[in-house]
Amino acid sequence: MPRGGATPSSQFGYKAQVCDNDDGVIVDYTVEQGNPADAPQLAPAVARITRRAGRPPQVVAADRGYGEARVDAELHALGVRTVAIPRKGQPGQARRAVEHRPAFRRLVKWRTGCEGRIAHLKRRSGWDRTLLDGLAGARTWCGHGVFTHNLTKISGLAG
Repeated sequence: MPRGGATPSSQFGYKAQVCDNDDGVIVDYTVEQGNPADAPQLAPAVARITRRAGRPPQVVAADRGYGEARVDAELHALGVRTVAIPRKGQPGQARRAVEHRPAFRRLVKWRTGCEGRIAHLKRRSGWDRTLLDGLAGARTWCGHGVFTHNLTKISGLAG
């Protein structure tokens, strides 16, 4: 959130990462203090999902913040078949060819559509501001938002 002054800087209270499936059900989330880098958080999230589901996801799509070759290698090592994460910076010619494939672009567009889920969590589930103090309180607050979101989503899927 921006703070005022002659040269406004950004201060971060907490940063959340959300992983969802094709149906929009949130299958993993984390809340960290400050503004940690995105890339190191993805493989542990996929490992947690794999442990809970009993198998790795077939496809992982994420935004450019996760776009490192090391992340792709970690995900493939975990058993993920398809990784659709655009690289940071200017990609080389070989990587550009990969990123321009129709299947890759379709997955990136699908991931972009998931931004609405984050907006929904902020708007309807209280993720815009925690009312509990400390990191443990923020994690509890966000957990309740995920629980509420998933109850609503699953009940809608059930019919």
